[in-house]
Amino acid sequence: MGFLQRVLGPRTQLADADEWVVVDLETTGLSPRLDRVVEIGLVRVTADGRELDAWTTILDPERDTGPVRIHGISARDVVGAPRFRDIAGELLRRLGGARLAAHNARFELGFIGAEFRRVGLDWGPPEIFCTMSVPSRLGVVHSRALVDCCSELGIPLEQHHAALSDARAAASILLATLARARPAPPLPPRTPDWPTPQSPAGLRPRGSPRPPPDSRLPDLAARVGVPAGVDVSHEVAASYLGLLDRVLEDRRVTGEEVAALAAFAAGWGIGSAAAAQLHGLYLNEVARLAWDDGVITPAEQFDLESVAELLGVTLGSRTAIPSPATDATPVNIAWLDRVTLSPEGAPRSDLAGKTVCFTGESVCTVEGQPLSREQQEFLATWAGLVVKSSVSAKLDILVLADPDSQSGKSRKAAELGVRRIAEPVFWRLTGVPVD
Repeated sequence: MGFLQRVLGPRTQLADADEWVVVDLETTGLSPRLDRVVEIGLVRVTADGRELDAWTTILDPERDTGPVRIHGISARDVVGAPRFRDIAGELLRRLGGARLAAHNARFELGFIGAEFRRVGLDWGPPEIFCTMSVPSRLGVVHSRALVDCCSELGIPLEQHHAALSDARAAASILLATLARARPAPPLPPRTPDWPTPQSPAGLRPRGSPRPPPDSRLPDLAARVGVPAGVDVSHEVAASYLGLLDRVLEDRRVTGEEVAALAAFAAGWGIGSAAAAQLHGLYLNEVARLAWDDGVITPAEQFDLESVAELLGVTLGSRTAIPSPATDATPVNIAWLDRVTLSPEGAPRSDLAGKTVCFTGESVCTVEGQPLSREQQEFLATWAGLVVKSSVSAKLDILVLADPDSQSGKSRKAAELGVRRIAEPVFWRLTGVPVD
């Protein structure tokens, strides 16, 4: 059964077999001038409902990935992914020889045009059918948002804010509009055929395995040749775990850090068996802290997975995220309101008095409510730190919402040697009881 027939029923027949390409983007923000495309998906369909092509890839935006809580693409996901310039030729080829459509077409065209201009291509832009404005103007739907249009038309939306899924949903809206609208809407002209690129770049479809961290810790003993089976004292174990605290606080491990840890392991007589045990103990402690309130939040689960991956330790069953409640209940930030009213109750920590700056959209919550940048800065001030808006050599700490962030702040902090701490770790160190 054809694409349109699955949506509207087997009796629908359309004589026009024009080919359409429906495209959808996920971006790092709302400004084509400042933000970048982080995922692209497109489907090529005929007006009688046959899907001819489906194509998608995550892109390395060469900066932070923006609202991860919306599109679900983290900085780790884009490591090693193609850049827009790598797929520009392939994208042009797949857009050629068809009528174009997109949901909120002006937004999509603005970003595609900006990306093409960055690689020296003037795309036009071409005329495009907007599945947001045209169906509502013609009375096919009464909504604008993609999810609401799909609901009105009975169109399944498998994974909202995944580019290929949204492109397929927009294609269904397009086909429903072509079948139902009276009078028929004007159609954009077909785009010209563009040549096939000589060497298409490798793609990174959503859900493909993430690349491993740059450096891993399980082979420390092997690096220095320390014999296995050497017992270590409580003092040595505590010292080694303390070093892991410092190395892993930004949830990244560099080659230099591995070499330094290996040197300490060699000097302290920590063999491979002892190192593996200590790594397991460290992960257990991180998990215990996360479980203190009886719940593992998505941010805590992601943090545990990051630590386990770096340590080379398998997560236990207790670290699974509990199933979400089926009935969503309103949440409030009464705890944060109480904090606002009770500055004398601020926690004390070793970070008090240090300067701090934040980068990336917060991955932590208070009573289920995501923290805004203003709330992050308030809580840091409440914990005794001095908040700064930019990174300089005088900054003490940069807090990373995403350890793999490619934001300008993160890159500058690395260049200047500023201490970087992953956000869940930062709140734990300051004593601020986020979820």
